[in-house]
Amino acid sequence: MISRTLKIIAAKIIAAAVVAAAAYTTYQYVSFADGFRNALVEDSLIAETAKGPIEYIRRGSTGPLVLFLHGTPGGYDQAPAEAGYRMIAPSRPGYLRTPIDVGRTPQEQAVAYAALLDALAVDEKVFVMGASGGGPSAYAFAALYPERTMGLIAIEALSHPEPFEEEMPGFMTNDFTSWLAFELALMQDDANLVAMMVPDPANQQRILTSAEKLDMMKGIMWSMWPPSQRWAGFENDDAQFLTMALPLERISVPVLAVHGTADTNVTFAQSEYARDRIEDFTLHAIEGADHMMPVTHAEEMGEAIQHFVIRIAGQ
Repeated sequence: MISRTLKIIAAKIIAAAVVAAAAYTTYQYVSFADGFRNALVEDSLIAETAKGPIEYIRRGSTGPLVLFLHGTPGGYDQAPAEAGYRMIAPSRPGYLRTPIDVGRTPQEQAVAYAALLDALAVDEKVFVMGASGGGPSAYAFAALYPERTMGLIAIEALSHPEPFEEEMPGFMTNDFTSWLAFELALMQDDANLVAMMVPDPANQQRILTSAEKLDMMKGIMWSMWPPSQRWAGFENDDAQFLTMALPLERISVPVLAVHGTADTNVTFAQSEYARDRIEDFTLHAIEGADHMMPVTHAEEMGEAIQHFVIRIAGQ
């Protein structure tokens, strides 16, 4: 009888602990989600353009003007820190507060960016910088608006149709499950966390020996959250990247592509394809770098971009 009673008590204690843990986790999630979403709104602006509302941020006070177009998935919060130039970074259509109807194809998105520059009364030429999935609309902008483009910077960028190698993990379809997955990942030691995102041991060490790079990697991870506010853009990108036809041969402005030779998310051949079709094209290959190149090889990538911007802006 005593044994049975103890078992009942133990079961009730376990049940109460489970309920308490669930309640605590829910409280933590709600607190985090509210603060994170509020910060995303507070940190950005909305421009009413001829193509609809576009969310954006501005950074920097000196240097040439860069129009930064983020990857897939993402938002304005993927924009790099100030690096010697002024920056306008929109959320591409379907991401955060920019509606998908602002522009679905790379060409339609390029027209929307021109409308954004008009709404902000920008009458100077810009460097358009497209990262990964932001590459197609960056290429399209340079082709459609040479008179507004000083140069194009393609960072591990897509240039022609290529299906994604992997589907988005199932936990990324839900705000709560993705938050929980990220939090659990962050509970691991740094070495295990980095190994989850960077396959090559040498590249892992480039992050683990730099607190700044470790923070950058974590920032990229959180720039995919919340998926509910980025999913429309991701699904549209997924469809567009299978069928897009970019007018690369029409690009007449100088182009710099920076790409890692070990990139499996956006293969190095994507930049080679663009190089073979654009007259004024410089391909800066980073040997052994993968898709986390902007973190692992930030110094080399930054120097290549800086030299290109200085060279072109000074002409």
